[in-house]
Amino acid sequence: MNSVELFQSYFKKLPSDSASAHGRINLIGEHTDYNDGFVLPSPISQTIEVSIGTRDDTEIVGISSEFGELTSKTSSANDGTWFDFVRGAIYFIQKLSPSLKGIDIAVSSSIPSGSGLSSSAALGIALLRVLTKIQNLPLSSQELAIMGQQIEHQFVGTQCGVMDQMSAATARIGEAIFLDCENLQIKSIPIFSSHSFITIHSGSNRKLSEGKYNERKNESLIASNILKIPSLRYASIDQLNKIQNPIIQKRAKHIISENDRVIKAATYLEKNDAKNFGELMFLSHQSMKDDYEISSDELNQVVESAKKNGALGARLTGAGFGGCVVILSHNDEIDSMKKSILSECPQAYWVTTISRELNS
Repeated sequence: MNSVELFQSYFKKLPSDSASAHGRINLIGEHTDYNDGFVLPSPISQTIEVSIGTRDDTEIVGISSEFGELTSKTSSANDGTWFDFVRGAIYFIQKLSPSLKGIDIAVSSSIPSGSGLSSSAALGIALLRVLTKIQNLPLSSQELAIMGQQIEHQFVGTQCGVMDQMSAATARIGEAIFLDCENLQIKSIPIFSSHSFITIHSGSNRKLSEGKYNERKNESLIASNILKIPSLRYASIDQLNKIQNPIIQKRAKHIISENDRVIKAATYLEKNDAKNFGELMFLSHQSMKDDYEISSDELNQVVESAKKNGALGARLTGAGFGGCVVILSHNDEIDSMKKSILSECPQAYWVTTISRELNS
């Protein structure tokens, strides 16, 4: 049931308007966004869709296909539910258009939550898109992305970078965006012509707001302060010996090396060089496993199975601590690759495949 049908079924009327946003996989570049670095995400076909009707009071009445019914005031305190996103979106839109009051809202999703596929950013961007349409606010995609990031910071409690929101707001199916997270410059690059990215869920979910994500961000900030630089974007590998704390040194090593990998990977994608791109994916996962320590046994098992079965590359995608693995495979081997991995990792399941051929 899409959000319009859900809205009609629950509220017994048509919504004022609807909007959607895609989830994403990050091909390479993990935890670099909040360090003003480089990332290479690509949208998946799965979306979150939001339908809204305006109200004359300050109530929010909502129904979610995944999380059920809720009722709240727009001014109510954050409570850890999906309404935190709704209250945040209303807050920022009201600053530009005070005539907005309460809303009726229906949300439908085909993005698995807790998967590292950016369902939260998609929800934020979908909410902002529909509210700006209803209030006739001409905001750019970049403005929506920054506002979506602020919803996460101020209302959800996840101190995320801007990658997920920029992907949800700007990226096109069948392409990756090479994003500079300091100046938000974007370069769109088509996916490989003869290779695809398979996304497999490890079977282990995670929840970012429980603290590990913010802990890694703080460790990155400590490293930047030790090196007396604005962010780890400006650090180099030969500066690591200035960091005495072994944990902080490892965190910095991942960010520095990962930024270098993203820049190289974007070049390999442009050159249609899947082999070298895949090698960078394996190196990225090793760095996240050993230096940033955000992997899990389930994620490692899927990566090892992919490597054993001939994948060109594989790495966890998203913030880690569970979620999904993205795997680079030749188009002719997608089905056999999926079958082999899922037989060896019985807790895992296929989510989506990103391909220029499959999405054209």
